[in-house]
Amino acid sequence: MSEKLRVIFYQDHGVWLAQGLEHDICVQADNLDDLCGRFEVAIRLESQDGGLDHLPAAPEYYHRMWDRKSGSFSPEYGNHDMYEVALAA
Repeated sequence: MSEKLRVIFYQDHGVWLAQGLEHDICVQADNLDDLCGRFEVAIRLESQDGGLDHLPAAPEYYHRMWDRKSGSFSPEYGNHDMYEVALAA
């Protein structure tokens, strides 16, 4: 993967969600640490058969969320070279 995947983190009804933009992958968790881990697992599982190109981009709604993001987020662990993470406003 040459470019970073953009991922928007947001809360809905007290649950955190992570939505990939270039590839429509979404996970949820009760806290940000678990959310990061679950997103990485989802990426690994979806890319086992040769990458993520079989997945479409996320719906435009999430791209607009990215455009209105309230800030960046750097998980304490994980592959920082692979993701650009932002928090939704």
